[in-house]
Amino acid sequence: MRFYQTLRWRIAIAYSILILLALGATSLYLVSFVRQSFLQNLEQALEREAVLLADAVAPQLAGREEQGRVQEITQHFGALISARVTIIARDGVVLGDNWEDPSRMENHGQRPEVMSALQSGAGESTRVSATVHQEMLYVAVPVRNEEDVVGVARVALTTATIQASMNRIIATVAVAGLIVASLTVVLAFYLAHRTSRSVRRVTEGARLLAQGDMEHRVHAVSQDETQELARAFNSMALSLRDLVRNLREEHGKLSIVLDTMADGVMVVDGEGKVELVNQAALEFLGLAGQPSDRDTFMSIVRDHELQQLLSASRRTETQQRSEVELLEPRRYLSAIATPIHEETGGRTLLVLQDLTSLRRVETTRKEFVSNVSHELRTPLASVKAMVETLEDGGLADPQAAQDFLRRINRQVDWMTGLVNDLLELARLESGQTVLRLAPTDVRSFVEEAAALLLRRAEEKGIAVEVSLPRQLPLVQGDAGRLRQVVTNLLDNAIKFTPERGRVVVSAREEGKALRISVKDTGAGIAREHLPHIFERFYKVDRARRDGGAGLGLAIVKHIVQAHGGQVAVGSREGEGSTFSFTIPIA
Repeated sequence: MRFYQTLRWRIAIAYSILILLALGATSLYLVSFVRQSFLQNLEQALEREAVLLADAVAPQLAGREEQGRVQEITQHFGALISARVTIIARDGVVLGDNWEDPSRMENHGQRPEVMSALQSGAGESTRVSATVHQEMLYVAVPVRNEEDVVGVARVALTTATIQASMNRIIATVAVAGLIVASLTVVLAFYLAHRTSRSVRRVTEGARLLAQGDMEHRVHAVSQDETQELARAFNSMALSLRDLVRNLREEHGKLSIVLDTMADGVMVVDGEGKVELVNQAALEFLGLAGQPSDRDTFMSIVRDHELQQLLSASRRTETQQRSEVELLEPRRYLSAIATPIHEETGGRTLLVLQDLTSLRRVETTRKEFVSNVSHELRTPLASVKAMVETLEDGGLADPQAAQDFLRRINRQVDWMTGLVNDLLELARLESGQTVLRLAPTDVRSFVEEAAALLLRRAEEKGIAVEVSLPRQLPLVQGDAGRLRQVVTNLLDNAIKFTPERGRVVVSAREEGKALRISVKDTGAGIAREHLPHIFERFYKVDRARRDGGAGLGLAIVKHIVQAHGGQVAVGSREGEGSTFSFTIPIA
């Protein structure tokens, strides 16, 4: 900021200019007045001197004394008063002059001062002398002999002498004026400084207030209107502090509400720039962080359905609804675009609701019904066919009837097992299963599970090996449920391992947990199946009927997770598979 733009300088400069103008006008008037007074006094002094000269030469001009003494008197009188002295006869002849030889001087009867003195008793004139060729001030008075005018006495000074005296007077007035002006300007700046000091403090307070210092207060330094200004500023600062504090509290509440909302919220202004977005919306749209002030909705949201929805709402100024599917990340969203009707801004509120879980639940329900229907259709059809055969005369053949009954029994057992697995899985998923947690020896339930399936393994020529370290810590778990987990994993390994294969059960410590692994030498699992292997009803080879219903690994996952552990699978086609799970150490 330029210095002359400040209040202090503007007041000081304006005050100084006003004072200098007034002082200058006063000085000019004073000089003019002094000049006139000086000239008037000078004329009066010259007139008095001329009167004295007239009295001195009156006897000579009247003839009573020798006229030759006129020049002598003129010389003497001119030396006394340091001026030019001239004695002129009534007819204009110069009788005496202390500067020039009177005999060589021309007749002065037509001089203005001489004529005025003869006519009115006194005369004065300022002109260039024809004799000495200098500008002079002449004052003349008549020389009287009683009542008769016998001549004129004239006293003159050069204007150069008068001007020198005037210059001294002007210099004195100028010096005094400069001193007074300097003192006045200094006083003006001092008064402006004092006057603007409180204003500067209010200005500084306003700047600090704008920077966020809500506790700053202004103290007046003078007992004038600025004191009331300081009080008004402090009152404003107090109100503003309370207002900002309330706004911050409301903003904090709003931020907490927005950040904890399950729905995504975005506010887009009239230029398409994103003004507000909460954490849920960032997650739904796969955005890494808050958009900058320059980011527009079109630039950060690359889904054309959402863009069209927003454009339609802004164009029609009505609420628009739509369900969109995002590819990256894969989500199903319900989007509602609502125009915010206000005088300026043209903002639009976009609310996003995540329907992914609902769609997943719906898809799972449909798949569940489809899978259960598929799993039950074949055994029910087989049972129905065998029952119809028995009704049509099959009972007449005891051997065939016995075979059909055994088959019906196996199908019923299979369906019963499926229903039991479904009920077990439902209880695990709903958290209704109560675990009897206690310090448990791993070796005991692993060896029990291996013993249960040893006969099946021997029938296929598969070697089952339990390879556990001698010193294993106890785990915190339900022994029966953990035995069920190992049994399911061993059953799958034996089921999908070809003859003369090998299945190994091992265990090792991993931090505060124990990892139990079941490794087989089967055909392995393709990579694309691994992410879904623990889903219910999921089968790698759906054409194989001996693969079960696809619920065993889902049950394994839920039992392990109920214990606070995790399941994992690793496999390569042609090299076998390894299923493992962790259980916390007791």
